[in-house]
Amino acid sequence: MLMQELPHRRLHGLAAATLLSGLLLVPAGAAAIDTDTVEVDTDLSGEVAATTTVDELRTMVADLTAANDELSADNSDLQATVDDLAAERDRLVASIDRFDDLKVPIEADRKLLFELRKQLPETRPEAEQQLQRIRSLALTSDPQRLGQLVDRVDESATAFLDWRFGEFESTAEFSAAYVETGANAFDSSFEELRSEALMTVANRLDGVLTILDRVR
Repeated sequence: MLMQELPHRRLHGLAAATLLSGLLLVPAGAAAIDTDTVEVDTDLSGEVAATTTVDELRTMVADLTAANDELSADNSDLQATVDDLAAERDRLVASIDRFDDLKVPIEADRKLLFELRKQLPETRPEAEQQLQRIRSLALTSDPQRLGQLVDRVDESATAFLDWRFGEFESTAEFSAAYVETGANAFDSSFEELRSEALMTVANRLDGVLTILDRVR
């Protein structure tokens, strides 16, 4: 019986020796190194992930900043366009208002030019009426430019009408009275009024054309 158990004991002993020698051949701390390696790998993965997230956030912030700058620039351009349109609208409104204001002076211009082209009537009452119409129309057309001229015409009109509708014994007396009575001042004043009235009408028509160009 004892002789039968010896081979089994030897086998168990051999197995134990083999296991022990295997353990002895394994470097000390091998298990710990494996554990540390796992922990290091885990930490590195976390750091890489964190770094990637920060970079992505920075990229997003940069993109948003660029987009915001573009929107701000677009908004500035749109505001400038709105301001230009508002200014143009105000100019058009002002032009239309000015055009309305020109209706009365333009009508006065038309009538004034018609009266200035007419010859002085053959009777003194009709001549006085024509001169009165010319004065009224001139003051309506452009009182600042024509006001003093019509005053000068009026001042010399009495002497002129006295000479024009007066009775003289001869042509020589008639001609001499033209200068002596001051009737000649009426003609010079009237011609100056005619010239300035034409200039006023020309300037007004030019202003009307400018308004029409703006409205188109």
